[in-house]
Amino acid sequence: MYLYIHIVCIFYCFFKLIKKYRKLENPGMIGVSPGLDTIMVIMLAPALAVVDLSLTWIRMYKEAEEVRRNQDKQIF
Repeated sequence: MYLYIHIVCIFYCFFKLIKKYRKLENPGMIGVSPGLDTIMVIMLAPALAVVDLSLTWIRMYKEAEEVRRNQDKQIF
């Protein structure tokens, strides 16, 4: 069971890593070497996935609270 969770977390972390590298890519730049990042993702994937999902949930909750507060201000 742990192996399946680890594999899913690895895929999730690689997806986020590739997304980050595409954002950093510049036309004049040679490119980045993701070797060390890849090794760390394979070793720490479950922890990285939990932290990333937690931070994403906190950010979404914060944005929802801001929208709710702004709606309350518009009513009064």
